[in-house]
Amino acid sequence: MLALIRRLANVARFGLGDQAREKKRLIKAETRQKTFESDLWERTDSLARRNYDSYEAYLQHQSSKLAQVTDRLIENEADDLAEFERRFALCDELRGRRNVLCLGARLGTEVKALHRRGIFAVGIDLNPGPENAYVLVGDFHGLVFGDGSVDAVYTNAMDHVFDLDRMLGEIRRVLTPGGIFIADVLDGFSEGFTPGRFESMHWRDIDTLCEQIRLASGFDEVARRPLGQFRRDRWTQTVFRKVA
Repeated sequence: MLALIRRLANVARFGLGDQAREKKRLIKAETRQKTFESDLWERTDSLARRNYDSYEAYLQHQSSKLAQVTDRLIENEADDLAEFERRFALCDELRGRRNVLCLGARLGTEVKALHRRGIFAVGIDLNPGPENAYVLVGDFHGLVFGDGSVDAVYTNAMDHVFDLDRMLGEIRRVLTPGGIFIADVLDGFSEGFTPGRFESMHWRDIDTLCEQIRLASGFDEVARRPLGQFRRDRWTQTVFRKVA
């Protein structure tokens, strides 16, 4: 019912057809840009961070996203699953890995894709929703898993990080020697992407982000491959290895 109400509201506001979709896209893009240029964001030459009053405010904001996107995630699950399967098939570094921890996994579509590849995988998310068999409640700034217990860590949620150093420190801690960190990342704000309502961090460009990851974690970057356009955004897969 909520999804139907939202659709009707969009029709009333934008109309129908290609012109309506383009009008909606342009209005959203303008709103995102104005927000990104406001006091809500603090920007340096390399990184931009959303201003939160506290860590608790960050947790509450990020946890509230699921209610806004659940209908869309369910509606698009088949397409999302196929896309994750394609991305993991491209990732040669995953071969031979026994287990993968997925960060910011929401409903767990990436976990399902890894299961289809015969890999033990589990996700964590601040709010995975009720009765989610694939994703545990968890914060990637404070992982509950043991030191050196994970062969690979995957995320496509780098733009939802509060403290990059803290998150990467946790990833380093749980990875086995030689373990890999796979991050599918969006273009930077100088490359055409503008953060929206729920992003909490962004980067000037992908080169800048990879350098930040390398410096903060001590990982070696071992691969970077374009994933192409998926829906409205362009993605890149980056892979780092923990130096033993």
